[in-house]
Amino acid sequence: MGSSIEDSSIELSNGVRLFYQDTGGNGTPLICIHGIWASSKFFCKQLEGLGEDIRVIALDLRGHGRSSMTMSGQTVPNYAKDVKLFIDALGIENYIAVGWSMGCFVWWDFFQQFGAHSMGGLVVSDQAPSDYRSEEYPIGLISHEKLRNWVFRAQTERNALIKELLPTMFANELDPDDILWMHEEMTRAPDVIAALALFDQSTRDYRDTLKDFPVPTLVCSGELSQQPLAGAELIVELVKDGRLEIFEGCGHALHFENSEKFNRLVVEFARSL
Repeated sequence: MGSSIEDSSIELSNGVRLFYQDTGGNGTPLICIHGIWASSKFFCKQLEGLGEDIRVIALDLRGHGRSSMTMSGQTVPNYAKDVKLFIDALGIENYIAVGWSMGCFVWWDFFQQFGAHSMGGLVVSDQAPSDYRSEEYPIGLISHEKLRNWVFRAQTERNALIKELLPTMFANELDPDDILWMHEEMTRAPDVIAALALFDQSTRDYRDTLKDFPVPTLVCSGELSQQPLAGAELIVELVKDGRLEIFEGCGHALHFENSEKFNRLVVEFARSL
């Protein structure tokens, strides 16, 4: 199996162009979807670390990374539609879905719209069924007041907001070089696109979608993440076939902070399907 990483892009039938990275090779691939304002580059340790064992494809959603910066369609359901067109265009018949943060929302919305399709398994990396806190869902990460503040700052002082939020994604201090490229990736989109995407993803709720979700699901939760452990436990409770793995000493970006454990669990999960 090949281990070199190829940068590519593809124009979908809806006119959106998606950038993606692909290690190549045969067999059932992992298709990795990043979180809000991130990009395929945040899966660099999976692309580099798993290429010898399994094909890895990581894409940039529209409005993110090096994909089309459309002024419309910046919603999770549209991201899911793009992913469906992407999979069909590449002729992928079977795959294992990997989502980090908002990327999980995209996969759950994908299922909501298209069913399981050819998804053999789903890896959830540190995401609850919803981020929006309410009286009915008190474990949500983001209150109405916090969301309003973030959407405002995304349009008025985005660099400062990202400098503030980026360290909270990690339990351990980041290398300065990593901070630089992550900040660059998270500021590629125009402010208005970033604000639209943030508002839409933050108000989504997939609890009903997860009831009896039929796809085998590996749920990974960072011990020190701001995402609530109760959210990860709820996913396992709702889906038909789920198991939970806690990443000790890790924050929200657990797949980056402890890539060795994450990659090993993903390979084991893939081989068990």
